[in-house]
Amino acid sequence: MNKIYRSQTNKLLTGTLGGIAEYFNINAQIIRILFVILSIWPGHLIFGLLAYVVCLVFIPSKDNDQNSGRRNLTDVDEYDHK
Repeated sequence: MNKIYRSQTNKLLTGTLGGIAEYFNINAQIIRILFVILSIWPGHLIFGLLAYVVCLVFIPSKDNDQNSGRRNLTDVDEYDHK
């Protein structure tokens, strides 16, 4: 199952809308145009900005989900010290 991430390559500001487009496998320009049209619809500007900020907060960046550059150790023996 795919997870949704903010895009690292297809971004204008933060990669949020690019990440949504990558998740649904569609062109990011379509998502951006739909977002702008729905946001400038009379009375929905604040809702559009709030929705963008919520997506920005809850959609993780791909590099944050990969242990921040840490390596996983393998073939390690553990011993209890007394």
